[in-house]
Amino acid sequence: MNILDYFQFDFIVRGFWVGLIIAVLGAVVGHFLVLKKVAMIGHGLSHAAYLSVAIAIVFLGQSLIFNLVFASIVAMLIQGIVKRYPSYSDVVIGVISATSVAIGTIIITTNPNQNVTVEQFLFGSMLLLRDIDVWAVIILSVMIVTFISFFYEDLATMTFDEDFARVIGIPVVWLNRALTLITAWLIILGLRSVGALLISSFIMFPTLIASPLSKRFKGTFFVGIGLAVLVFTVGFMLSLALDWPTGSTMIVLYAGVWALTMLIQRLKKEF
Repeated sequence: MNILDYFQFDFIVRGFWVGLIIAVLGAVVGHFLVLKKVAMIGHGLSHAAYLSVAIAIVFLGQSLIFNLVFASIVAMLIQGIVKRYPSYSDVVIGVISATSVAIGTIIITTNPNQNVTVEQFLFGSMLLLRDIDVWAVIILSVMIVTFISFFYEDLATMTFDEDFARVIGIPVVWLNRALTLITAWLIILGLRSVGALLISSFIMFPTLIASPLSKRFKGTFFVGIGLAVLVFTVGFMLSLALDWPTGSTMIVLYAGVWALTMLIQRLKKEF
């Protein structure tokens, strides 16, 4: 079957567009998290999201509202820990991540009557996407674009120097909370298609790769978005052609591009 023939199926088309939007939004949100050096928040939230989905599937009929509320509470908890205990934040986030996956897996595996498997939420599946997920992603994309458009300059200033941003009157606390919340919601919506173990990579990789390619803040922002679109599109097509897991294929591509970028930068310094 030709790759384009796959797009005659609605779930393929739905998976492509939802995944592409999530990839772009991940690059947008990740730009600020990575440069603020708090990208581990995304890692912790992705694993907590897995626990919330497990609870919702077994007890609440896959309630999206519960998932968003649960993720919001955990997001505020993690942000508080990072702020209050910066020296131990990575360790605490690691403990939260491991515990969340462990409890979530126990909940799912001890309720075998559910029509889902652990692997579907750890690594994602296009078959899990529903119409409500599509609409939720569209609404979230509008919210994130609006938020970034209105507060881009404030977020940029806060990213480099929070103390200076606070002195000149930028609402640092409010912006940090808003950024953490939209990250949590993005992870919840992306978990079904990409998986709990991989969604945080959509947030970290674009800016990680783009930073050496552009020395300007705004340049890195747009290069990261372009990389997200390119890697997602190529990865999606490759996963169809090779029958590989979609999310895993994209992460391998991201890792390959990152390694190539580092090699080129190293060669430039030496020669």
